Amino acid sequence: MKKGYLSLLFVLFAGVLIGCSSGEEASGEGGAVKLSLWHPEGDTSEAYKEIIEEFNKEYAGEIQAEATFIPRGNKYAYEDKVSAGATSSTLPDLLALDGPNVANYADSGIIQPIDGLVENQEDFVDSIIQQGTYNDQLYTVGPTESTVALFYNADMLNEAGIQPPKAGEEAWTWDEFYNAAQQLTDKEKGIYGVNWTLDYGEWIIYFTGPTVWSNGGQFIADDGSAVEGYVNGPETVEAVEYLKKFTEEGLVNLQPTPTEFEDGNAAMMLMGSWEWAKLQDYPETNWGITYYPKSPNGDQVSPSGDWNWGISTNTEHKEEAATLLNYMMNEENIVKISQVENKPAARISSFESMEEWNEEPLNVLKDQVLNTAHPRPTTPSYPVLTTKYGQAVQNIFLGGDVQEELDKVADEVEKDLERKGVK
Repeated sequence: MKKGYLSLLFVLFAGVLIGCSSGEEASGEGGAVKLSLWHPEGDTSEAYKEIIEEFNKEYAGEIQAEATFIPRGNKYAYEDKVSAGATSSTLPDLLALDGPNVANYADSGIIQPIDGLVENQEDFVDSIIQQGTYNDQLYTVGPTESTVALFYNADMLNEAGIQPPKAGEEAWTWDEFYNAAQQLTDKEKGIYGVNWTLDYGEWIIYFTGPTVWSNGGQFIADDGSAVEGYVNGPETVEAVEYLKKFTEEGLVNLQPTPTEFEDGNAAMMLMGSWEWAKLQDYPETNWGITYYPKSPNGDQVSPSGDWNWGISTNTEHKEEAATLLNYMMNEENIVKISQVENKPAARISSFESMEEWNEEPLNVLKDQVLNTAHPRPTTPSYPVLTTKYGQAVQNIFLGGDVQEELDKVADEVEKDLERKGVK
């Protein structure tokens, strides 16, 4: 981000930062402890406003919470604000963060452990606890999960005589998925077998990760000490080589329109669980959802991770912050947040009460969240890893050599691990 823009962003929120600083002894009406929260502005803003209002009524005279919703002028505006708050010791009591940032924020001293503070922790899906854990300590929990599945145009598959898998154990192997994409591609009509977004950023590692993991590959060593031989290891290289076939052979459009699948110009689509809500705006498209394809050598795997909440190291009211955290994460409020965002719930009891997720096609997404979810790497060097890997895969899809590109990733991340004292 340019320095000028960051300075402007800091000035715009200076009043909020000072007013919400938890480094001061803050009290609300009647001597209540005053808590501050930060969350990116978005669909859930109204839901959280309602939840905070209800919390303040229930804890009137004891705790008073105030949420600030941060506009995201660019992808990293919110993260830049958190970094500025950490530098100036003006972080809120609770802050929302994207799942892959947990290790980085924990290692940087932005958030603190919350072991023993989360009520009914066993009721959260395994993946949300894995996401929030760093160095065997729990730092965050969140209300929702996400996954990537294979959306398909039911009419196109029926016409081609292709039957998509209906159960996880029947998930297509790589060859079955590849053959279906070949069969469904009609270049004369401008129809591609499958669509996937070729965007930089977090999406690349998120949607390709299951292909790597299912093949026995890894992005980093289990102990987080090395990426050499992992992100560029033979299993990872083989997985990315497989994905490259789709772009190399024209089964994927390298310049897709934003609604290529919705408009009937792609027969299938590897996309996040949020896609189903978008498809409600396309009633003419007869669609379904099936499982993420798997390596013939491995199990069916799906990605996981979403925005969650941590308690900052700046707070002077950890106990009260935990009370607010548990209130936001109770069964009823998680249902409320999940329904607003159209996302899978991260608390099992909440998930079970949402009947639409037990029926087709959403049951596939629920099955993946509960049974095949795999978190992204836990490392303080994750920002470098995801950025460099995303750039490499983009280059690979455009014709670059897989081994050479992944070797570059390994080199850059190894340097960052050394800088952070991990190695």
